[in-house]
This record gives sequence, structure tokens and C-alpha cells, in this order.
Amino acid sequence: MNRPSNRFRPRSWTGWLATGLLTALLQRAEVVTPAAVQRLAGSVRDRNPGLQALEMRAGAAQAQAEGTRRWADPTLRAGGVGFTSRGPLVSEEGDIALGVTQTLPVFGKEAAARAVAEAESKTARETAEARFQMLKRDLMERLLQSALLNRTLELAEADRVWLQRILNTLEIRQASGKVSAAQLLQLRNEVSQAETRIRLQKIDAKDAAARINRILGHSMDHAIEQWELPPKAAPVLYQPQWSRHALAAEPRLRVARKSSDEAGARIEATRRSQRPNLSLGLDSRQYSGDGGLRNGAATLSLSLPWFNGDRYRKDIARDRLRFEAAHREVADLEAEVTLEIHHWVTRIESARIRAELAEETLLPRIQAALDTSMASFSAGTAELRDTLDLRRQWIEAQSSQATAVAEQWSAIAELLLTCGWTNLPQSSLPAPSISSPAP
Repeated sequence: MNRPSNRFRPRSWTGWLATGLLTALLQRAEVVTPAAVQRLAGSVRDRNPGLQALEMRAGAAQAQAEGTRRWADPTLRAGGVGFTSRGPLVSEEGDIALGVTQTLPVFGKEAAARAVAEAESKTARETAEARFQMLKRDLMERLLQSALLNRTLELAEADRVWLQRILNTLEIRQASGKVSAAQLLQLRNEVSQAETRIRLQKIDAKDAAARINRILGHSMDHAIEQWELPPKAAPVLYQPQWSRHALAAEPRLRVARKSSDEAGARIEATRRSQRPNLSLGLDSRQYSGDGGLRNGAATLSLSLPWFNGDRYRKDIARDRLRFEAAHREVADLEAEVTLEIHHWVTRIESARIRAELAEETLLPRIQAALDTSMASFSAGTAELRDTLDLRRQWIEAQSSQATAVAEQWSAIAELLLTCGWTNLPQSSLPAPSISSPAP
């Protein structure tokens, strides 16, 4: 058989390398970062039906506030008057009665109603904005879940290839009688279990993609990008001013404060509702024979709400209790938000330590032991069980490292939501050591 000339080999290897690089570029996954989530936020606002519903309700509340009447509608009256033979002359008194009554906005009821409507509008707007911020948090967590599943699937695929290669080696050795049937059975079972894990992880990946599409407002089968886990984040240093910042920016707390303001506006509206209604009336009488005006009158009428004073007092007591409840909810959320900052910073550091343990301690040790065991197994001096056990430890350490990184960034997403940030401030990251070499 004629062998190809050596001068054609470099070109062949170059072509393979170029093809491999092109494939890697086309299949390169995007890293999950707060900036990537911010880029996708436009689709959340434009396509998520739940968020659109809240924004429409906020628009409706704004329209209601703008449409609140400053003056009540006037009342027009018209009728006819009849006289008996013993009464006055119709031509002198007039037999057509016309009148109009206008309630005067002198006791502030209309202004109080408008204040309530404006407070409701602000609450609705803040509720929609809070939902948007929470959806961004949920989106980042779903993307991290998808990236973790992709990483787990990569490990499972690599493990299946490794097991299949070992199985092929054992099947070759079987002919020489150096491999027992129990070893072949064990390895074949390992390969089948690895294939099953891959199938299950692909199902989970589809479910994760559907959850991402749900937030983005796409159809469940919409193709999404491949996502990759970000690198392990640097230690996050707690800053005392974060609590003050979170108390002003946390979405749920902002909504609670608007609800408290709305409850306060309702107290004032209910208090003003017990004031009387003052109305101005104009009445006239005309004669149907010639249409001439015979007489006119101007009247002031006043309602008497004091007969229902006990009911009004109960209404005010009801609204004051609601206001106090809203005020207590704000205080409870303020305490909760202050605690949550410490909680998420602790979670971030805990996940970083676990990722660092797997990355810097466990994986190098297991990798060295696995390399030694593989060399001994290839030479026929090591047990298959020991090699498989070390391989499982290596896979578990890789999975633990990826899981810790995903949990760290998930806690960072919660911290960003709590403090109202789009990314971690530079002051939260530790300063580089002076003795460390420049990157």
C-alpha cells in the first residue's frame, strides 16, 4: 500500500485544526453574567405577559388618578307645575319649573379622593417595577441552572467516552483470559448508567430551557443560546452602607412603603368623607304661554352626616388599623432586608470556599491519583474497581465545583436584587495584594 507523502500531512492537520476551531467558535456558549442578564431584560419587559399585565394595571391606575373629578357633576331638574281653581293664576306664577344644583368642592373631599388615586397609581407602578427586578433575578438563576446542567452534561459525556474506552480495552484483553466476566459486566453496567444519566440530563436541560423561555415570553420550544458558568467570583467584602442602600432600593420594601402611603391617604379621604356636602341650587319658573320668566330662587343645601357619626368613626378606625398594619409590614421588611444582606454575603463566601476546595485541593489530588491508577491499570497491576472509584471521585469533585460556582452567583443575583444594583460595586471586592505580581 502506498502511503501519502509527508508534505501533505501539515496541510491535512492544518485543515483539521481550522475546522475544529471554527466548530468551537460556532458552538461557543455565552457566559452567564449580570451584564448578559441586563441585555436580555428588554425581552422580559416587551414579551413577558405577567409583567405586561402589571404595567397595564399601572397605566390604568394612572388614568384613574388623572380622571378623578375636581367638581361633581351638576344636577339638572325640569318639571311642570299645576294649579287648582282656588290657586294663583298660571300666567303669574309660571307652570314650568327649571333648576340646577352643583355640589361645591369646599371641604376637600375631591382633593382627598384624587390623593388616594395618585397613591394607588404609585403603588401599581412600583409593583410593576418590583416584578421586573424579580424577573431579572429569576432569569439569572434560570440561566445559571441551565449552564450548570450543560456543565454536568459535558462531564457525563466525557465520563461515558472514558468508560467506553476502558470497556474496549477490557474486551480486547478478554481474548487473552486476563479479564474476568464480572469485570466486563461491571463496566458494561457503568456505561449503561452513564448513557442513562445523559438522557435524563438532556430532559432536565429541556425543562430548564422552557423555564427560561417562560420568563422571556417565548414559546416553550423556542431555541435558546448555550450558556456557560462564569468563573468563581472573588471574595465579596460586606460594606456597612449596603444596609442603608438596600433600605432605599429593595423592591418589596419600596412597594410596602407605597402601600403604606396609600393607606395614609385613605385615612384622610375617610376623615373628609364625614364632612357635609354643600350644594348651590338655582331654580326658576316660566309661563308656558309666552315663555317668560316669572320668578327665580337661589338655594344652599347642606347634608347632615352627623346622624351616621358612629359609622364614620368606625370607617376611620378601620383605615387607621390598615395604616398601622402597613407601617408594621414596612418595619418588618426593613429588619428582614438588613438580615438578608448578611445572609447572601455569607452564602456567597460559603459557596466560594467550597468551589475553592474542589478546584485547588480535591481535583489536583484526585487527578494525580487517577493518573497513577490509570498507568497501573494499563500495565495490568491495578484493580478496575479502584480506578472506577477514583474516576467517580473526580466526576463528583468537578460537579461539586460547578455547583458551588452556580450557587455563588445565584446568591450574588439575590444580593443584586436586595440592593437594587445591576452589578457588584468595586468597593465590595478585595484590594489586590501589593506583593502579588501584576497580571
